[in-house]
Amino acid sequence: MPARIIPVSSGKGGVGKTTVATNFALSLSRYAPTILVDLDTGTSSVRNTIDAHVTNDLYHFFKKGKKLIECVTRLPDSLDKEGLYKQFGFVAGPLHLIEEITNFNQARKQMLSEAINTLPATYIVLDLKAGVDHNVIDFLPYSNSGILVFTPYHPSATLAASDIVKAILFRKLRVIFSPGSPFYARAANPESATRMINDLLDRVEDVYDPILPNLDAFLVDLMASLGPHPVLEAVSSAVEYFRVYYVLNNFNGVVDAFDSAVKPFIENLVSTVSERLVVANLGWVVKSDAIHRGNCEKRPILLQPKSVQALMAKQSQAETELDHIVRSTLGLKTEKKKTPILPKNRTPNADDALSHQLDTLRKMFDRRGSEGDDPRDNFEYITDRAMHLLNQARPSEFGMPRIAGSEEILRTFFPKSGATPAAMA
Repeated sequence: MPARIIPVSSGKGGVGKTTVATNFALSLSRYAPTILVDLDTGTSSVRNTIDAHVTNDLYHFFKKGKKLIECVTRLPDSLDKEGLYKQFGFVAGPLHLIEEITNFNQARKQMLSEAINTLPATYIVLDLKAGVDHNVIDFLPYSNSGILVFTPYHPSATLAASDIVKAILFRKLRVIFSPGSPFYARAANPESATRMINDLLDRVEDVYDPILPNLDAFLVDLMASLGPHPVLEAVSSAVEYFRVYYVLNNFNGVVDAFDSAVKPFIENLVSTVSERLVVANLGWVVKSDAIHRGNCEKRPILLQPKSVQALMAKQSQAETELDHIVRSTLGLKTEKKKTPILPKNRTPNADDALSHQLDTLRKMFDRRGSEGDDPRDNFEYITDRAMHLLNQARPSEFGMPRIAGSEEILRTFFPKSGATPAAMA
């Protein structure tokens, strides 16, 4: 059973989601066995990004009775001559669009979810299809967003990314307040309460209804209608501590990115979801011709060869000062670290993720003034951020230990051992 499943999604296509998912999974595999699963089955994106012979894919899983682990493809030696990514594997989508596989029915979705939950890997990265539908939402966590990808160059995709957050939370609320839910056990008239609550949810979801614009307004109305209730406290806590993580692709500078991407993303979250969400930027990926060229050659940027000289960042006075300031602020040791990159064939230590993250940040800062931006640094930084979360945060805060169905969500709120719902923070 995997330690964590991390979905990567985007509200719309064309933002580089598969590029981020692929290189993130490659980088993550330096730490522990990692499998990338291509659920963007209409385009078979991953197999078109990695030049590896695929023997079995999701077609063979669904139609030929192959186990999902039998559909894992490893990198050929030609792509990974040094064996840096020997712990990486991927499950490809079908070679061509197949309707019954591209658009899963519930039985196939459950079959695939159960298989993903039992894959023998420490980390599983899901490359989800673009958009907001059940074939996306049902593979996302219910207490955080996974990794959302958007770009300053695609404003509608930025707003659509915030719609994913709304969809995740509403999926959970629809389950909690579904007809027959244990929530109504204390209600004087369960049938009337069911109608009333679901009508409120309909009104919040309806963007043309200004009366209940977001979940904050929903909770206020629900409290006014029902009074104090343990589940209401749990739902309120779930909204307040819901984690939203995003990566900016094709990063074009702090000011431009903030004005064209981050600001509208946050504003849309506040206006349509809640002002109490916890939002975190995992990093950014600079706009790079090398990334585009690598994708065209079916050789992701992390698998592109580069010299040792290009890997090593020069130690400058500016770098020294930045390193000292950052480390002093965080209470870390301030002596200079002399390992800006990992030796070949050495597995990184997850316990050093935060320290390595700072070294990568320092390297990116120094490289901008000498060699120019290198997107490899960006993926290294994103992975270090993720590893720190994977080691320090609770499993519910980033990704998920397993893909959860409706019954598991209900059990979280209504454990059999008692009437008080479990905390969702």
